[in-house]
Amino acid sequence: MTDKAKAPIWFWLVGVVALLWNGLGVLAYLQQVTMSAAEFAALPELQQDLLSTQPLWVTAAFAIAVFAGFVASICWLLQKRVTVRLFLLSLLAVIVQFSSYFIIDGYMEFISGQGWIMPVLILLLAAGLAGISWRAEQDGLLR
Repeated sequence: MTDKAKAPIWFWLVGVVALLWNGLGVLAYLQQVTMSAAEFAALPELQQDLLSTQPLWVTAAFAIAVFAGFVASICWLLQKRVTVRLFLLSLLAVIVQFSSYFIIDGYMEFISGQGWIMPVLILLLAAGLAGISWRAEQDGLLR
C-alpha cells in the first residue's frame, strides 16, 4: 500500500481510540506526579504508604509506558513505522511497572480483588496495540 489515504476505517478508529486511551494514561501519570499534599493526604493510608515508598524505577516505567504509548498513537495516525517500536517500548515499560506488584511489599494487598481489572486491561491493551501495529506495518499501512 503506497497511498496513505487508502487506509481502512478500522485503522483510523484504532488510532483515535489509542490516542484517547494513552492520553488518559498521560493525564493519570501527571496527576500522580503533581499531586498536592492535600490530595495525597486524602488517599487511603495503604496507597499513601505505597506511593511514598515507590522506587524511582516504577515511576520511570510509568512515565515511559504512557508517553511512549501516546507518541506511538500520534505516529499511528501519521502512518509512521516507528509506531511499532514505540508501542513495543510502551508494552515493555508496562511489564516493568506492573512487575513491581510482585516485588514490592503491600502492592498485592492493595490491588486484591477487583484491583486487578485495570492492570490486566492496561497490559492487554498495550500488547494489543503492539500486535496490531506490527500487523499494520506488515500490511504496508505504516511506512
